[in-house]
Amino acid sequence: MKMCNTEIMKKIKLLEQSKFDTLVEETRIHEITYQNEKDRFDNGYSFADTREKISKLDAEIRKLKSLLNLSNATTVVPEFSMTLGECLVYLAQLNRELAIVSTLANKEAKTTRSTYGGAVEYTVINYDKTECKAKLEWLNETIAALQIAIDRVNLTNIIEIK
Repeated sequence: MKMCNTEIMKKIKLLEQSKFDTLVEETRIHEITYQNEKDRFDNGYSFADTREKISKLDAEIRKLKSLLNLSNATTVVPEFSMTLGECLVYLAQLNRELAIVSTLANKEAKTTRSTYGGAVEYTVINYDKTECKAKLEWLNETIAALQIAIDRVNLTNIIEIK
């Protein structure tokens, strides 16, 4: 069977949800409470069957994550000449930089405030706000282009699943 990276990510998410649901169900039915023997009932819980189901889900998740990790380490995003994995790290770095630059770009060039004693204090920025806003625009455009490039590769890169 062949799947693209995005399909594999969705499949992993579904498998993890199935595992979560199985564990929630186990927590709900792993014991029964009754007052006398005639009230006791079998709710169908099987420790062994549940462990086997979890084990199979974990194995499938491991296999798919391993294939996805291999793809991330070897598939190049042409527009950025980096692997998918590098692009994901770069995206995180750009987003951290965006948060900082966005804060700086929105600062007032000069502010004043009165101290407790009535003195006036001035605060001025030590950078070119125009340069900062240009960097902010570049970051926004680069992040958008990078996200689109990553999405494109994730949708077109096909992996053989055995």
